[in-house]
Amino acid sequence: MPQRSKGERHVITARLPMSDAKKLAAVVAATEENRSDLVARLVHTYLETIDLDELPGQEALLSKAS
Repeated sequence: MPQRSKGERHVITARLPMSDAKKLAAVVAATEENRSDLVARLVHTYLETIDLDELPGQEALLSKAS
């Protein structure tokens, strides 16, 4: 059965220390959540805590985004 679209996405990669990679694999196996969805959820949760207006140098970020 095909998976339902989650909307537009951007692929990222990250190199984890082996101890973290093994722990991530164990969490994925235990929860049956796929690795990509788990990492995306964790990054999203973290990014929700950041106020771009409070970041030092945020003017440079905003000008690059324009």
